[in-house]
Amino acid sequence: MLRTISISEPIFNLLNQEAKRTRLSPNDLAERLLAERLSADPAGWRQQFDRLLTRVHTRLSAFDPAEIEADITAASEEVKAERRASRRAR
Repeated sequence: MLRTISISEPIFNLLNQEAKRTRLSPNDLAERLLAERLSADPAGWRQQFDRLLTRVHTRLSAFDPAEIEADITAASEEVKAERRASRRAR
């Protein structure tokens, strides 16, 4: 049995863009997204997220936190300098 639902134009536009990107029809994508969301187990999601965090922390433990912070700061300064240069060029 088929059912019809209504969604707002902005949401449909987002759905349609994603459908084109994934080469699905908007109907097929909506059905897939709804099925995934409605069948999701919140506790299972949390466990997967915790496992991911554990893996990330394990991999990062091989690096010196000060070195990571220095790399982040340097990258941030580089981006800021590029933005300033871009603004001056206008």
